[in-house]
Amino acid sequence: GGGGGGGGGANGANGSAGGRGSAQVGSRASAYAPSGPGGLAAAMSGGGGLGKSSAKDKPLISFPDPGQLDGIKNKQQAVLRIEDLSFAYPTRPTLVLDAVNARVNLSSRVAIVGANGAGKTTLLKNMVGELEPSAGNIWKHHNLRVSYIAQHSMHHLEANLEMAPKEYIQRRFFLGRDKELASMATMEMSEEDNAQRKVRGNVCEILGRAVKGGSLCYEVKKIGDRPGVTRWEPQQFLKAPYVVKMTRHYDEMIKASQSGLDIRPLTSVEVYAHLSDFGISMELADSKIKRMSGGQKSRLVLAAAMWTKPHVIALDEPTNYLDNETLAALTEALRKFKGGVLTVSHNAGFVADLCNDSWRVYQGKVTSAEESGTAGSSKKGAAARRKARAEDKGAGVDKG
Repeated sequence: GGGGGGGGGANGANGSAGGRGSAQVGSRASAYAPSGPGGLAAAMSGGGGLGKSSAKDKPLISFPDPGQLDGIKNKQQAVLRIEDLSFAYPTRPTLVLDAVNARVNLSSRVAIVGANGAGKTTLLKNMVGELEPSAGNIWKHHNLRVSYIAQHSMHHLEANLEMAPKEYIQRRFFLGRDKELASMATMEMSEEDNAQRKVRGNVCEILGRAVKGGSLCYEVKKIGDRPGVTRWEPQQFLKAPYVVKMTRHYDEMIKASQSGLDIRPLTSVEVYAHLSDFGISMELADSKIKRMSGGQKSRLVLAAAMWTKPHVIALDEPTNYLDNETLAALTEALRKFKGGVLTVSHNAGFVADLCNDSWRVYQGKVTSAEESGTAGSSKKGAAARRKARAEDKGAGVDKG
């Protein structure tokens, strides 16, 4: 079951939706995939459209099954968490997000609403790891995979225009690793970071990961240690920024393995079949990306995002310019999806049909439709957060 299907009536003024849901957010992306001009709308309706399947019973659009997460026993258990997160852009002194508390589970169908410039996209970017929070903590299940489809930008494809779509998928996911992850602000190793790895006494390699005594620990090797000597250190003690990035890279490797991406065949047959689910024919899959229309390029970016079988999908304004048939198919696919969905959308009908909760971003605060105030602002909310943290710890959820 997709969980949390269309709930609640939308308010046309602010796009909020009623119904039951989870009032909170947070985490790092395992797959980041911004779409092209026109956003996901162009992906779905541009460049000739998806086209109807020859099989009448086959959905126009469908998303892959993400599979299970260790220790997550039900769809109400948090897999993403933000605690007291604040964010300000370096060029602006005022906080865009101020002490935000939020959480997401696998049944979440959340609309993020608010005025233009309120910080909706900024919130999504913090959650998926494109932006680093100025303060606060992001918690996440350590094997969580998140796909982010941004409203604009096709920088993934710009460096690969001479490639064919099939080749693009095969090269990007060679050896089960999504090469685009390394360019994220929260992942990219700088020259200074690499220099720190060569200093005596510093961590130079991450070799393992395990939960020991209730804490997530990493097996590390340090410069100056005797050959073969390693040590296990709790994540909370690995605070150096360069080591945090190293642990994130190790996490991504484990996620790829757990999702089967390291053994998923990148054969022509497999990739053709995957691309066909996004309206890219075999003929188009073998032609150069530069010859594709904007809509076709956007569908390719979407297909790449879905290759990782994400547990949570984050979409920024997915309904712009969608025709009614495609919008209905997308809504149904998201409702049936077996993971969580977060979307920024001004489309009240889309929100009403899909979402079971809405978060309103206003003056730096994020308020759930289910609560009278900011999520977790009361004593009851704080107690609930402590209980949820204990549940997360039991599931092997770590603090990022």
